[in-house]
This record gives sequence, structure tokens and C-alpha cells, in this order.
Amino acid sequence: MILTGPEIQLQVELGKITIEPFDPEQVNPASYDLRLGRDVLIYEPTTLIERRYGDPVFGLDAKVENPTHKITIPDEGLWLEPGTLYLMHTVEVVGTREFVTIIDGKSSLARLGIVAHLTAGFGDPGFLGNYTLEVTVVHPVRVYAGMRFCQARFQTVRGQLAQYDGNYANDSRGPVASRSWRQFK
Repeated sequence: MILTGPEIQLQVELGKITIEPFDPEQVNPASYDLRLGRDVLIYEPTTLIERRYGDPVFGLDAKVENPTHKITIPDEGLWLEPGTLYLMHTVEVVGTREFVTIIDGKSSLARLGIVAHLTAGFGDPGFLGNYTLEVTVVHPVRVYAGMRFCQARFQTVRGQLAQYDGNYANDSRGPVASRSWRQFK
């Protein structure tokens, strides 16, 4: 079952869902709007994968910790370009020990060609932090820190609960780059 907006607010008041900061104006009928944080990580591909017409082509390697550089969204906004993966984050810290959090894009932004996350829109019970968003765009689009960017919905679980203790547990503030390389150690 998906929690309704009023039920989300009640669970926040009961301390069973954490959304910090919480604003009742961001409650929807069955979700809660999350805002875009100011920090952005962009990968710096360093692995030579091939040569095309004499020019080197670089990529990322899932087995190594790939370097990133950090930028900050200025007050006048940031133009996102196709062909780049932007690791962005929510302003809000979100978590719950009793529900599954699902992060979805907002339809108003999808209609501008913004993909708010590629596949990682799922939060296990026990996760608490900012959500990292894997943002891509179809054509250039300017975005602004603090804008409503995605939405969280909360689903009940059935069966014995296990708490999240994965790659991003206890260390998810701001955007966080892939830690896929840890599975190879």
C-alpha cells in the first residue's frame, strides 16, 4: 500500500518517517515533494576505452572509484546538457525504519525532458540521508537549487523487516558517487 499525503504527515509527526526540513505545503495526495540541493557531482572519465579517428575516448569503470568534480548551482541556475550525468541531491534528509521510500520525478519536469533518476529511486527501511539523484536531460534545461524536483512516496512492507546496511548507510549527505567498486574488494 502507498501512504496518502495525510498519512505521510501523520507518520512524520509520530516519528516513523523523517523528512527534515518538513513543510506541510509540500505534501501531495499520495507523496511529498522534495527540493533540489545546491551541490552537484560530475564524473571525470579516466579509463581509455578506445580510439576513434585517432582521438582517445574515455569512460568510467565500475571496478574502480571514479573521480568526480563538484560544482555548486549558482543563484541564476545551472544549465544541464545532454550527454552528461549529473549527480544531484535532495535538500531534505529522508528516512524511515518501517516503510520503503520510492523517489519519482515530477511530471512537470519530465515534460521539460528532465530525468530525475535513472534507476536508483528506491530506499530500503533504515536508510536516512539526502537522496542522490542521477539526473540527465534530453535537451539543455536550466534548473535551480531549492526548486521542487522529485517526490517521495512511502509503501508499507510485509514480512520481517531488515534494516539497510549497504554502500550508502550512515554516509549520505549531499550527492554521493557510485560505490560499485566496493563489491570487488
